[in-house]
Amino acid sequence: MRPIDLDPGEALLHDGDPGRCAVVLPGVAYFSQAPLLWFAREAAAARGWSVLELTERAPRDEDPFGWMRARATRAVDAADADRVAVIGKSLASAAAPLVADRGLPAVWLTPLLNRPEVARALQAATAPALLVGSPADPTWGEGTVPERLEVLELPGLDHSLQVDGDPLASLDVLRRLTERIGQFLGRIG
Repeated sequence: MRPIDLDPGEALLHDGDPGRCAVVLPGVAYFSQAPLLWFAREAAAARGWSVLELTERAPRDEDPFGWMRARATRAVDAADADRVAVIGKSLASAAAPLVADRGLPAVWLTPLLNRPEVARALQAATAPALLVGSPADPTWGEGTVPERLEVLELPGLDHSLQVDGDPLASLDVLRRLTERIGQFLGRIG
């Protein structure tokens, strides 16, 4: 693992196959070290992918959506691999237009489907994508996504994809999600 300067921005590169790189993008209050992204990174590494992990979070004095789009662009550019995939949590889905424009596969954890620009970008995506969310999460919106995208809908979970008050059930969800991300990455690269 080594630090990468995104100028501006900070990331860590976990070396694996230099031809395949998963770019991990955080949520507004969900760091790359939080469970969903930690284990998503581990699932990618277990499949041999290099992983570029954006370690920052949006500053309070900036528009978080603009900040994420700028950082995601720098991170994707820094990935420097033949095969790049994006794994993003919540706010990271602000980068869905970039990911769709570049034809990159993606895993979107609790994408902000209630934001029209995110929903439109997901509809425009031509590369494989896995969307994970819960109808209990207001940001999931109506949960309406194109049928050609892979969707894992998990009822009764909060925006962190946890079961309120039941850490062991939350661990079961995390295990299931980690397996699904590993399977997705195995199919695309």
